[in-house]
Amino acid sequence: MTRQHTQAPPPRTDLPFVDRLVAPLDRYVPELRAALADGAYDTAQHRALASGVKALLTAYLTPRSRWHADPELLPPAQRLLDQLATLQGADGLFGGDNLASPPDSSFTINDVCIATRLIDTHAARADTPDVPGGTGPTALRAGLAAIRRAVTPALLTGGVHTPNHRWELCAALARLHRIDPDPRLPARVDQWLAEEIDLQPDGMYSERSPLYAAHVTNPSLIAIADALDRPALLDPVRRNLDAFAGLFDEDGTVESVHSRRQDQRGRFDGAGFLLPYRRFAVRERRGDYAAIVTGILARPIGAELAADALAEILLDPTLAQPLPVPPAAGPTDARTVLADSGLARWRTGRRTVTVFGGGDNARFPDIASGLATNPTFLRFRQGAAVLDAVRLSANFFGLGPFRSESLRVADDGRCSLTRTTTAHFYQPLPEEWRRTDGGYQLGSEGRFFAAMDFAHRPADEHRLRVDAEIVPTGSGVDVRLDLTGVPTSFVLELTFRAGGVLTGARPLPESDAFELVDGAGSYTVGGDTIRFGPGNGTGPAQPAHFDDGERFTYLGARDPAPGTRVRVTGRVPGVYTLTLTGEGAPGESSSPAR
Repeated sequence: MTRQHTQAPPPRTDLPFVDRLVAPLDRYVPELRAALADGAYDTAQHRALASGVKALLTAYLTPRSRWHADPELLPPAQRLLDQLATLQGADGLFGGDNLASPPDSSFTINDVCIATRLIDTHAARADTPDVPGGTGPTALRAGLAAIRRAVTPALLTGGVHTPNHRWELCAALARLHRIDPDPRLPARVDQWLAEEIDLQPDGMYSERSPLYAAHVTNPSLIAIADALDRPALLDPVRRNLDAFAGLFDEDGTVESVHSRRQDQRGRFDGAGFLLPYRRFAVRERRGDYAAIVTGILARPIGAELAADALAEILLDPTLAQPLPVPPAAGPTDARTVLADSGLARWRTGRRTVTVFGGGDNARFPDIASGLATNPTFLRFRQGAAVLDAVRLSANFFGLGPFRSESLRVADDGRCSLTRTTTAHFYQPLPEEWRRTDGGYQLGSEGRFFAAMDFAHRPADEHRLRVDAEIVPTGSGVDVRLDLTGVPTSFVLELTFRAGGVLTGARPLPESDAFELVDGAGSYTVGGDTIRFGPGNGTGPAQPAHFDDGERFTYLGARDPAPGTRVRVTGRVPGVYTLTLTGEGAPGESSSPAR
């Protein structure tokens, strides 16, 4: 009896998903070609050039693209590649914002490696042949190889300057090894990995940034895991995706107020997380991840993201397999606490409250890249109506807004924030520290620099203590503020996302700024309304000027949250409670998540 062997059927493909990505790529191709013809790429940076090569190759090799196997795509790809080669220095690295930077060059080399594998994997297929005369996709391979060979020595020995750059560099080394095996490459990766992945216990990487998690660290760890067969590197990716799962808003953005990078003051589009969530949703049948993917795909997908995703799918078709069934739609109440990042968030229907108390300012009193310094301590969303920032600043020696030292979250959901700020007046120097020439060392006393030998002077200390408690209510939150210390004034500033109708507050001379003097105010967008108040009086003793701090004002700068700003003023010492309530579509849940 002869045993018959049956071949496993090919994996099914989610064609609507693929077409969802093909559409923006197909629109992007003529835009890219037109920009190239118009000279817009003549001064392009290396990353844009490599990305363009990859996008054109992806369109050429994607069977469902209208540009599939179109020979008109290959000359512009070659032109971009030739221009990229001219930007390589003698050491193989590329210039740019960070000159001769191995990790910045690695972003480009990762695209070069992906383009190489696209050619090796797909160019020999019958449906994507080389064009007669040697102008097909394989004709690009020699130029790609020359770039790889030139840069490899520098990536083997070069250093980095941010945490995520380690993993981008390692991904480039791993991909180079996959194409041209060299034992030095994985050995160098192991040197970097021996430092361990910088994952906090709460699932955030040390930079706490959705931008770098989505576009650098998670894709890099996945690439290293695949290229070098290191499946353990997928564990931190899962944990990071779990942590971010509770930070998506209904408009597709991801909370970033806790970040230590530039996205802490902006809105981050969560579409960058698409492929990592889809990968685990498909391979591990994660219905919760499938729900996030479905939400991302319900909104527009950018052309470059679509090109990147399709390139990955060409190399790993399992990414386009159908998703598992998401969990049945049910109550949307949820609560997320990221203790190490000082972030708490709860959602009730279409109402979302975010509390942040994890800034670095208490330990590092500075405003700098790599520090979480956003003074926003509360955000409140009622559907389309968004209170993007609640900030507090007292008139206290130019030390700027309240930034909490910590966040405590009770079992009932209430959040406690606190900060004590000090300033000093200095007494005469003791006799043993006096100099006959008056030439004392220049030094800082925390607020400013002066040649006064602050360290050896007796000082009179002044304090300002802020205790804030955010208490969930049936329709929103109460924000209870207790300010104690030297008599002065304070301003509580509420900044609403533009596009709504404000009532109840009177305009201030400052553009887009208002003051709530008494009663309640409201902010409405469509059928969604945020009500806030009460006002707390006004007058010369409590001016409505928000102090951004001397680190900004000394340079003539400001640090406003963008939008419509409403201010409530008061006096220190004093107690004030702000009540925020949300009103939206009938039938939504009204109990806070506990």
